[in-house]
Amino acid sequence: MRITQKMLATSALNGMQTNLRRLSELQRQAVTTRRVNKPEDDPFAVEQSLGFRSKIKASETTRGNIGLSRDWLSATDQALDHVGSLLNRAQSLALQGASDTLGDEGRQAVSVEVNEILEEMMAVANTRHGDDYLFSGFKLSTPAYAETRDVQGQISSIAANGVISGQIVREVEPGVNMVVNVSGDSVFPGIFNMLINLRDALVQTPYDPAALETAITDIKAGLNTTLDVRAAVGTKMRRLESATARMEDAELGMQELLSKAEDADMTKVITDLNQQKFVYETALAVNSRVLNTSLLDYLR
Repeated sequence: MRITQKMLATSALNGMQTNLRRLSELQRQAVTTRRVNKPEDDPFAVEQSLGFRSKIKASETTRGNIGLSRDWLSATDQALDHVGSLLNRAQSLALQGASDTLGDEGRQAVSVEVNEILEEMMAVANTRHGDDYLFSGFKLSTPAYAETRDVQGQISSIAANGVISGQIVREVEPGVNMVVNVSGDSVFPGIFNMLINLRDALVQTPYDPAALETAITDIKAGLNTTLDVRAAVGTKMRRLESATARMEDAELGMQELLSKAEDADMTKVITDLNQQKFVYETALAVNSRVLNTSLLDYLR
């Protein structure tokens, strides 16, 4: 086949374009530190990257749910701690009221303090977390309980504002759901009745010691219930802490895999870039000499 000067020039230019594209690609990797920037760079790596990114995003969303759940459970635990403190004080007052040495006037004073505990217990039952009521089940915007008062302004009864036993369920691990709320009806109804009965028993005429003994027994039952519910809340909080740690470890592993799929080996990139730059500059020098030479140069 006859080789012409034009063919030499075309071949040289094609070779230079190939070298220049390779040099440009290496420069891009050096600047972005990424080996894969578009699907055609490595289709398999791109597919892997999309999978890793999807899993990381799902994990981050779930960890967001965990954060909200932990905050909710922490607020619930604080409220239940307050309930326990109020019940312990009520127990002390009931024992004090049951003393044979305490007269009618003394029991009246104790009754006033029990009434204050009842008012505070009502406030705890309607505790808010942000804008939501902790113990209202699904009815987050509605107070869990409403009271009825007598002519003296004292609470005579307390009832739930409708059904408050709804469960708030969140995904706390992939495919794992958890009930993160405590329904008010699992804690407060017995407590309210007990405090009302204790307050009224202290001022009952004639005084009935048996009524106070019943109140003391009911207070102990209320304390046990509160402790059981609080223990369950604590167990859930520990589960969420463990789930968070596991998911953070898994995300770290996926981030490393994502980096392997997308990121460039910078040591290799710099080495290849220097080599390619040398090849390109050498090709420029050689081709410039070859292409500037023609048959006329030898006929002079």
